[in-house]
Amino acid sequence: MVSIDAGFLSLMLHPEAKPPDDPVTNKPVERAKERIEQLLEDLDAAQERIIVPAPALAEFLVLAGKDGPQYINELSLRSHIYVQPFDQMAAIELASMELSARGKGNKRQPGSPQAPWQKVKFDRQIVAISKLHGVHTIYSDDGDVRNIAESFGIKVVPCWKLDLPPNKTPLLDDKEPPLEIK
Repeated sequence: MVSIDAGFLSLMLHPEAKPPDDPVTNKPVERAKERIEQLLEDLDAAQERIIVPAPALAEFLVLAGKDGPQYINELSLRSHIYVQPFDQMAAIELASMELSARGKGNKRQPGSPQAPWQKVKFDRQIVAISKLHGVHTIYSDDGDVRNIAESFGIKVVPCWKLDLPPNKTPLLDDKEPPLEIK
């Protein structure tokens, strides 16, 4: 099972979503939408279930504005995607994560010390819900989500590390000039 955050949800559902910047080039991730589509195809082929933590959905819906109901409907049509709430069990998981971090001498869980506290709480809820449901990977471009998740043994994959889909016309990729027909 895997989890996606608001950024990945945006790229998945909204064709005009702004891709994140690739830290190597400092430019928007090349072919981000195609990378997300390839990821979804790969996850589907592996019969992998995808969860969307409710706080990530809330972040996305704020961005979606009045189009939110349309996106909720689209999500409901995808049988392998499940929205998971921040419920009593997730609250217990989050408390356990916090106590574990404090036991290691951390006053605050990993994440960006500059991040607003409300953002940190959302990020921690996203990770707690993912951990509770046994995800092995969270797809997120958020460095704070990555720091928190990795501190609890959950792999995080950003958009810029996703594979590009295979070229459907490999012959056109040749670096050699085309043969001249006389």
